Amino acid sequence: MMGTSPRRIFLSVLSSTFIAFAANLFGITSNLLSALPESFVEKSGLDSFYPRGDYKRVIVRGAAGQGKCSFVIPKDWVADTSLALAQAQRRAKVLDYSMSLSDQFGVLPDAAYGPPGKTDQQGLSNKETNVSVIINGVKDFTLRGTLGSDPNAAAEILLSSKFGPRRPTTLISSFEEQRGENNIPIYQFEYTVDRGDRAPPLHAISVIGGSLAGDAFVTLTVVSLDSAWNGQADERLRQIAKSFKLV
Repeated sequence: MMGTSPRRIFLSVLSSTFIAFAANLFGITSNLLSALPESFVEKSGLDSFYPRGDYKRVIVRGAAGQGKCSFVIPKDWVADTSLALAQAQRRAKVLDYSMSLSDQFGVLPDAAYGPPGKTDQQGLSNKETNVSVIINGVKDFTLRGTLGSDPNAAAEILLSSKFGPRRPTTLISSFEEQRGENNIPIYQFEYTVDRGDRAPPLHAISVIGGSLAGDAFVTLTVVSLDSAWNGQADERLRQIAKSFKLV
């Protein structure tokens, strides 16, 4: 490189490095993040832009800004476009006072993700597999004060026909845990849903918690066919639920 100054060479290398990092060229950024401690990467926020290993981080908050939560999803999963459409339609209907929202839409999640196409790399069905988050604005909510100190009893109440999926459910397990820097308590429970003769049973994990300010009740649910909960697919589904926390 006769006639090329060391400064120009340095700037060229620096620029190439930045471009490769910003574009995740050849997976360089993802590989670098995988080598760093998860807590450090999460604080930096980089794992919400680039995958860290097999997962990427999602941050969701309520419409009024309350109930902010985070969790990871498989890096090949995508946002549910039908949810975005339904949310847009709901916002439009608010302006039409002649129509009843309750007649047009049920409860819409604040966010939902699932495998792209018909199946993902582990064979999980896009139709039956997803994770969704619902954030309800409330006043003075506390997990124990509102739902009681027994996570098993809380699960039974939430899975009852009055609040739950309105189909026979079988509770498998439930527990309480503290997560995140603020040690916010959550209840997690695992269950199956019997859909009768019309479809194979579903298997789900729900995680519930209240915001630190007590102004939101947040529920994450990851669901797939009962038969899908095995091997690597089982590990991916459980990692989503395990990673959920209020932030």
